[in-house]
Amino acid sequence: MSYIVTNKWLRAGYGEPLRGYFASEGVLEEIVDFGHAPIFEDADVFPCIVLLRKLGREESDQDRGVRVVEFPREALNADIAAYVEENAHTVPKKRFGKSAWSLETSAVDDLMEKIRQNGVPLAEFAGVKPLYGIKTGLNEAFLIDTLTKERLVREDPRSAEVIKPYLRGQDIKRWSPEWRGLWMIFARRGIDVDAFPAIKRHLEQFRERLEPKPKDWSGGRWPGRKPGPYKWYEIQDSVDYWQMFEQPKIVYQVIQFHPQYGLDMSGVLSNDKTFFVPAHDGWLLAVLNSPLIWWHNWRYLGHMKDEALNPAGWRIEKLPIALPTDEARGEAEEAVGRLISRTRSGQEARRDTLNWLRVEFGIEKPGQKLEDFAALGPDAFVEEVRKRRPKGEGHLTPGSLRDLKSGYAEMADPVLQVRTEAAGLERRLSDLVNDAYGLTDEDVDLLWKTAPPRMPRLA
Repeated sequence: MSYIVTNKWLRAGYGEPLRGYFASEGVLEEIVDFGHAPIFEDADVFPCIVLLRKLGREESDQDRGVRVVEFPREALNADIAAYVEENAHTVPKKRFGKSAWSLETSAVDDLMEKIRQNGVPLAEFAGVKPLYGIKTGLNEAFLIDTLTKERLVREDPRSAEVIKPYLRGQDIKRWSPEWRGLWMIFARRGIDVDAFPAIKRHLEQFRERLEPKPKDWSGGRWPGRKPGPYKWYEIQDSVDYWQMFEQPKIVYQVIQFHPQYGLDMSGVLSNDKTFFVPAHDGWLLAVLNSPLIWWHNWRYLGHMKDEALNPAGWRIEKLPIALPTDEARGEAEEAVGRLISRTRSGQEARRDTLNWLRVEFGIEKPGQKLEDFAALGPDAFVEEVRKRRPKGEGHLTPGSLRDLKSGYAEMADPVLQVRTEAAGLERRLSDLVNDAYGLTDEDVDLLWKTAPPRMPRLA
């Protein structure tokens, strides 16, 4: 029989009984895995085709190989049957038991095992498990901008005691996060809200939507939050580990499109689009941001929409982290420190440039291209500024053009120099990490030949 079905059961825990059944009772002939390729126009699914038959009574299947193809989205315009014939490889039958099924070639599977064997679980390495960011239950009530924060503090200076800066997932950058001037009313469990009258008045306007649903509720749709032992004015989750936010910590995103792990030393909170590891460890940060770990995690973590990775806490706490030599750790700590410093200087240059464009040229929404202005070049920079100016103000005088080009050179050149230096530091860190995991030249070559999308190229 042959089915077109989601591929999640190949690796998910709930698929273990089915995998075990097929392993003992069936003959796997072929698996074609389409990953997150957009096969069906109206369905966001992860399809695969499985071809199998029932094992005969007297038949032994132990020496049989399974024909496997991983079909990339960029090959969808090709003839599927021809692509399968040209790109199929054989996976030993012994790899298909109850445990999660790997469809990789034997060489890739061996390298994955080598990485696992040469590391210890992250929770053991760091001495702590990853922790989840804060889920408020109603962001509209608890997450505020600077103007609202300043108003609440003017109304009652004590409001500042419970208004804290916070990071969103999109604020987590590689090496160092970038706070965007946002605040959280951190009304954790047990707060005496009457001691903060301005905060209470602010939350009162959302009261109906903040009320926890009673356990015995039998009416229609409840307008408030989920059931729980919290008061209407409190953050929904208990966040018993809230003091951990105040420690140095490595923060990362709940939805990962890129390897972006950053060190926060400022003690800011973070929302439920983030995880964090309360540790100040340059080696750990170097490993997490390395091409090797992105290569590993592409094959280890769950995949989400548009091939984002899902770094579930229980997965990351088991992530294999190689133990460095004292010499490697020292060199990595120094390189990571410099990368953090250079990243922050680049962030400052970006902020200064965007502020200048806002004040001098009226650009309130710079867009992605101006956010990365240094990569544009002077002519493309000028053209993008022209496009982003308020409607009817696209024309630039000769004086404005001179100011833009000279301003670009003044601000972009240092950023480009820093990027060149950073690329060299990242290459060296990658080499240190590869050595710590015992990779040979052949292993490194395989790593790059089978590199997944968005793997840092270290150019």
